[in-house]
Amino acid sequence: MSTATVRTVLPLSLVTGTSMLAMDLYLPAVPVLQAQLGIGVAAAQATVAIFLAGLAASQLVWGEALNRLGPRRCLQWGVGALVLASVVCALAPGIKTLLVMRLVQGIAAGAATVIAPSVVRATLSDTDLVRGIAAISMVEAVVPAAGPALGALLLQLIDWRGLFWIVAGIALAVLPFVVRVAPARLPGLDQSARSGWRDILRNRRFMRLALSHALCVGALLMFVASAPQLMANALHLPPSAFAALQVVGVGAFIVMASQSGRIARRLGNGGAVHLGAWIQLGLCSTLLAGAAATTLPYAAIAVFWAGFCGALAVRGPPAFGDALTLPPEQLGRASALLVLALLCIGSLGTQLVAPFMAGDSIVPLAAAMLAMLLASIVLVLPYPPRPATPGMLPAARHAER
Repeated sequence: MSTATVRTVLPLSLVTGTSMLAMDLYLPAVPVLQAQLGIGVAAAQATVAIFLAGLAASQLVWGEALNRLGPRRCLQWGVGALVLASVVCALAPGIKTLLVMRLVQGIAAGAATVIAPSVVRATLSDTDLVRGIAAISMVEAVVPAAGPALGALLLQLIDWRGLFWIVAGIALAVLPFVVRVAPARLPGLDQSARSGWRDILRNRRFMRLALSHALCVGALLMFVASAPQLMANALHLPPSAFAALQVVGVGAFIVMASQSGRIARRLGNGGAVHLGAWIQLGLCSTLLAGAAATTLPYAAIAVFWAGFCGALAVRGPPAFGDALTLPPEQLGRASALLVLALLCIGSLGTQLVAPFMAGDSIVPLAAAMLAMLLASIVLVLPYPPRPATPGMLPAARHAER
């Protein structure tokens, strides 16, 4: 990865990680907050749910704002709002104020998930694109695994309000670097070109790649959300088993993400996506067959999860990058739709398998994941070809010349 690419990707990775930290660092504090504020379980859990609702809804807001305000101002507003909301959360006198500010936090955190991939796609060459997205994906993998553990450690030294002060401080420290790297407007942006939501939804290539990627990530989110119940009810293991499983998955993802650029360069983006998809399909088929025949040991599930996450690191960055091979004026809305799709599919899948997670079988979860992965691979068979030159990004046109 070139020095110029690192200078672009590193600040965007930092702001993405900081936005996710507002969720993951806070999770261990929920029971503590519940006791200190004298509220019930439902109210305490609502501080998590409302953040996620704000994050999901904000995708459409930031997707619309990108062309109007530009990446730099969007990140200024998003990170600035994250700092302010975190400070007010730290000072919140009661649950009502906290809920409102958690909603604002979620909306503010959504800026990074839309702006970062749009800037990477618009400013990097095809050679560096997969590596850039892979680097951001590594941060997105590490924070959910490390954030709760770090939050639990910090709670031994500070109270739950202190965690919000930490998020505010990190966001404030990251802001100058993000402002420096984010362009005032996306290169080649043509405000007069057709770029509405309907135009993007009518783009069959984008829809196939975006839905395929969203189904794959949705299967991952469904497994992560269901795994604690799986560990307790099917395997009769303590919560530490889930934490160890997360470490295994994140480790495999990071190792393979560091190689995703080389794999995509050797096999082509389509070849890398197909390789990762077939590996995941084979792993889920094996998991389903094994779970139907016998009670699988923890080690077998750990091997499955390492392979699944590693395969996602191979297929995810090239699929995400190819899905966003669009004119600059469509990037914000397209990024928003893609992230919103994977959040919705993950949430819906989690709810669909929830009634079965009280049992002692892995079969329902494995079957649901297999169904999603089958749909995912069908969408990219054959792999959608690159758009013609007029629809390519300026960086891609320049590389061809």
